[in-house]
Amino acid sequence: MENIKWIHPKTKIGPPAEGDSYIRRKYINDEFWREIYKGNHILFTAPRRVGKTSIMKDLALNCLPDYICCYENIESDRNQKQFFKHLFNILLKQLNTYRKTKNKVRKWIKSRGIGEISIEGNIKFIKKELDYKDELLSLIEELNKMDHKVVLFLDEFPEVISSIKKNEGKEQAIDMLHTLRAIRQNKNFSRFILVLAGSIGLEQVVETLDRPKLINELHRIRISPLRKNEAIQLIKQLTDGASMQIGKEQINYILKKIDNLIPYFIQLIIEESDAILYKQNITKLKKEDIDRAFNNIVKHDENLQDWESRLKPPYLNKNAYGFCKEVLTICAFENKISLQQIYNLANKWKQKDEYMKRVKMLERDGYIVEENRFYLFVSPILQVWWKRQHPEFEFEK
Repeated sequence: MENIKWIHPKTKIGPPAEGDSYIRRKYINDEFWREIYKGNHILFTAPRRVGKTSIMKDLALNCLPDYICCYENIESDRNQKQFFKHLFNILLKQLNTYRKTKNKVRKWIKSRGIGEISIEGNIKFIKKELDYKDELLSLIEELNKMDHKVVLFLDEFPEVISSIKKNEGKEQAIDMLHTLRAIRQNKNFSRFILVLAGSIGLEQVVETLDRPKLINELHRIRISPLRKNEAIQLIKQLTDGASMQIGKEQINYILKKIDNLIPYFIQLIIEESDAILYKQNITKLKKEDIDRAFNNIVKHDENLQDWESRLKPPYLNKNAYGFCKEVLTICAFENKISLQQIYNLANKWKQKDEYMKRVKMLERDGYIVEENRFYLFVSPILQVWWKRQHPEFEFEK
């Protein structure tokens, strides 16, 4: 076959998907804005790699009138001061960007005696050190004098809580959660709305602090894997105009092969299939190419390694990790694990009082699903990959 100018599909494996790499689900957007109108603060909950970040960025980019929206990844914040400074600077910058709010925020910063904003929009602080928590609360209250509400999308928020707990201690992490809860419940702060998400579950992190009530009033929006018609539409978007030709039969085979229709797995298998065809300079995708792509994916540790790393310390202690590891390994090799087997493992790993919390965490984060008192891997990709990671497993008879 003659060489052709190869056009690759519009897959995105590393950065969040957007444009043709992203499929918007209107019902999620509708639910989100319905709850924002009510004044609710939001917690996005979803299995890993299901597209929380892409959804948040899309919502922030397509902000509705009378709202100021901003998406920010705050994973780098390691202590309370960094966190409140980050939030303060984000809010200040956003208010200074909008024509209808910048004059008011400039008056506010001058009235506080902390600095000034130049005509060019540069912020210069007079004081070298600020009480960023105090200044943030004052700035949030100042929103009552403005026409817009601010919606702040904070990604990787649970990571920040974990870092504060590790670096400053449990009480400091609890104190920060108390402050944010007070902001959410104070009527004077009603024009400031928080939207939280992360690659580890916030509930999981808060459980380690024994303070579940500090996030109970957040409205949960659960993001599920794609519906079949959505998965088909995403594949068509990714491959539109690409050299790779993929028919209806091959699309259905891909969906059956990965089973758990999260966008990341679809992006992975399309990208790997394209790489296989490109090397052969063949455009038509066949079932055997899809099988090869699947096998290549489970061999590439860099794509799936975080599924296990998120179960290790500091996220879980040594015994909790050992328990989860053995539950998943038995499930991977035997295709299922019973509740009785799980209970027996809980005794072995000293998790008797916590084992159902661990099981629910594995369900919530997209590892396993319960069917008739048995637990199964939700994804063939994860199941095969897990078996490759732990080939030393021996069945206990």
